[in-house]
Amino acid sequence: MKAVKALPLLLLILMGVVYGAEKAQEVKREPLFVYDPTGKRDPFRPFIKAEEPVQPKGVVLSPLQRYDLSQLKLVAIIVGAGEERAMVEDAEGKGYIIRRGTYIGNRFGRVKEILPDRVIVVEKYRDYLGRVRTREVVLKLHPVEEERP
Repeated sequence: MKAVKALPLLLLILMGVVYGAEKAQEVKREPLFVYDPTGKRDPFRPFIKAEEPVQPKGVVLSPLQRYDLSQLKLVAIIVGAGEERAMVEDAEGKGYIIRRGTYIGNRFGRVKEILPDRVIVVEKYRDYLGRVRTREVVLKLHPVEEERP
């Protein structure tokens, strides 16, 4: 008989425990984290931005501008006839005559100077901060001879 009277009491206690656990779960809930990208850099962009060549306005692309300067070979230089000229050869073996001011290479390099043993090309590019920089590239007439001891 005591067991029958204890049963409702046990049910009341269990209901209180369940109700108390639900209340505890409600109280412990914290707001979910929400990412706010305002003012932050894009995490999927690379840290180092590739250099972009500066394309002069009004320049029509020539066949010489299809190649990188490393793909062109300086094969001849003519000096002393008033205006120096040089001849470069592309990867296919086709030759092109260049003079001071000629655009050469796929980065819009321009021939700055033709000397008896080399040609100096100036390339303008935009660095990762957006500033315009210049770089001189030297094409040598006989680069193999200078490397030998």
